[in-house]
Amino acid sequence: MVQSTASFTSESLAALKQRYAEAGQGHVFKGFDELDDKTAGEFFGQLSGIEVERVTGFFKNATAAHGQEGGDKIEPLEAGSFASALDRAQADERAQWRAEGMRLIGANKVAVILLAGGQGSRLGSSEPKGCYDIGLPSQSSLFAIQAHRIRRLQQLSGNTATIPWLVMTSGPTSAATQATFAQADYFGLREEDVFFFNQGVLPCFDFDG
Repeated sequence: MVQSTASFTSESLAALKQRYAEAGQGHVFKGFDELDDKTAGEFFGQLSGIEVERVTGFFKNATAAHGQEGGDKIEPLEAGSFASALDRAQADERAQWRAEGMRLIGANKVAVILLAGGQGSRLGSSEPKGCYDIGLPSQSSLFAIQAHRIRRLQQLSGNTATIPWLVMTSGPTSAATQATFAQADYFGLREEDVFFFNQGVLPCFDFDG
């Protein structure tokens, strides 16, 4: 969704305006000529970094069903199409799920993905949410708790398995998250088994696109 930024020239600006107009988004340039050079250059850089054709397509696909017959109708899932680990009546199935999960872990066919792009602002912290101390006697952070669970599963597999840990961060949390992992020696996991990547970003659309 994000691409490299073109240099800010009159020719590149005209080309960018044409792209946005063809995608039905030409209105974003309203008032552009009133901006000072610095602000205009920064705004041009932001707009150049957006694959406007692609994200507009996402919006159209996401809203295509709205208003169609049955498009807004929500019905329960069919019986038998789902299961819950909280259902005591499914104890036998839970045992089967656990056995199958451990088999797959032992075969190195399981990874863990952690969506950790958010900051802890609602928790009163400016750090990545995974760094937050939730008040346990151990004072373990959410990252540490997750790492402990991964290590425990590897131990239960006979220490023969490796569970890769994919940690999704965001622009504001990436550097702080990676620094936290490094300082904590990756919470007892091997550095080469932990992978960081940034979540993508999309511009905001109103209901008219």
